[in-house]
Amino acid sequence: MGQRLAQVIAIAFMSKLEEPVIERRPLLYCRYIDDCFIVCATQNEMDVCFDLLNNQAEHIKLTREKPTDRWLPFLNTQICLARGRFHTRWYRKPSNKNICL
Repeated sequence: MGQRLAQVIAIAFMSKLEEPVIERRPLLYCRYIDDCFIVCATQNEMDVCFDLLNNQAEHIKLTREKPTDRWLPFLNTQICLARGRFHTRWYRKPSNKNICL
C-alpha cells in the first residue's frame, strides 16, 4: 500500500512545485511522476526554471541531467533536439542488469 500512495503523493507534490515553471511558459514541459523534461529558448531561461523548481521546498532538491554528445536521457529514452526537431532512441542505464521477473 505504501508504494502506491507514494506515487500519488509525488504527483500531487510535483503539480504544486511546477506551477511557477509552467507560468514562465517554457517551449516544452513534460513530467512523469517526478521526472521532468523542460525545453527553454535559452540556457538562462533553463537555469531560471531549474532554480524555481529547487527553491520551492527546503528539503527537496532536484538533479539535472546534462546532454552527452547532444543526447539527453529521459526515462527509457534519449532525446536530441537538432534543427528544430526532436529525435529519440532507446536508453538503458549503465546499471541495468537485464533481469526480468
